[in-house]
Amino acid sequence: MHMSNLREISNMTFESEGWMIGFRTWTLKAYDSADNLICTVDENERHNYLKYVRFIVALSDKGYKLRKCDRERLKSGERSFLIRSYISQASRNDFIEIARVARISDNEINNFRELPQCEQECVAERIGLEYHELMDNLDRW
Repeated sequence: MHMSNLREISNMTFESEGWMIGFRTWTLKAYDSADNLICTVDENERHNYLKYVRFIVALSDKGYKLRKCDRERLKSGERSFLIRSYISQASRNDFIEIARVARISDNEINNFRELPQCEQECVAERIGLEYHELMDNLDRW
């Protein structure tokens, strides 16, 4: 699904249970403009970036997407959910795992540089990155 066809959420929350980093269970929730719950993602994942991308997928399945401010907030390090500086530490295998969760095809992964920029931007948003974040890290992957 192309991200431009999706509606933006109006609000989101992310709360954790547990106090020790690495042992917290996060719950991410998104709401529409009438404050109706769109979706909840609360399953344990190997790392929080996978949960973040599953949240993006769950939203897109419902016809919604995160706003840029939501993506930025989740990656800001607030509450230690995600820390932007860790993105550059991801390996190619991490990138492939994340891309598969985001339902990005092997063809899109392997031929990313040949895709038109608008499709590259869509892939970036589907994996929760801004275009410049993806391009800044692409050579590492």
